[in-house]
Amino acid sequence: MYFSKSTGGFYSREIHDDNMPADVVEITAEEHAVLLAGQSQGLVIDFDAAGRPFLADPAPPSSAALCNLIDAAADAAREAVAGDPLRAVEYERAAMEAKAFADAGYQGAVPPMVAAWAINGRTPQQAADSILGEAAQYNAALVQLRTVRLQAKELVRAAMAAGNVEQAQDIATQTIASIEAAVSGIGNNAGV
Repeated sequence: MYFSKSTGGFYSREIHDDNMPADVVEITAEEHAVLLAGQSQGLVIDFDAAGRPFLADPAPPSSAALCNLIDAAADAAREAVAGDPLRAVEYERAAMEAKAFADAGYQGAVPPMVAAWAINGRTPQQAADSILGEAAQYNAALVQLRTVRLQAKELVRAAMAAGNVEQAQDIATQTIASIEAAVSGIGNNAGV
């Protein structure tokens, strides 16, 4: 068995024949098993100056990496609620038409986006009210997402600047869970 520091990969003469990187070093089957077992437990495979692999603790995440995880969770939450960006535009347009219809006392022509939801026994007024209720939930969730996301990123940066990596990781983990909970039952997550 062989290990290459340039690729971080393992190679075998039986499988790779003469197609191995030039920097491979020979390791025993036992070393290979220990390296894979350690990797499965969260350690990383590093290598010394001679290219020999060894297990090491993973490098602590950077402030930017933790903030990116928080942003990604917020992006995923918004996408889970609205679906694709055009659906978000659709929801916004439906809310605008429903508000205009409600402001007009539910009188006059029913706007197309409201009429599309006035189905299965829903009156145009019920459809407009339903759209407005959902829009209020969605807007509240967006405000909460933004507030939680931005505050958490500042807390992560402060913890990392103070050298409190574990605290920063905990903040990111708790924030991601909070973000996921914030959108539960809203928009596409409501099954509507």
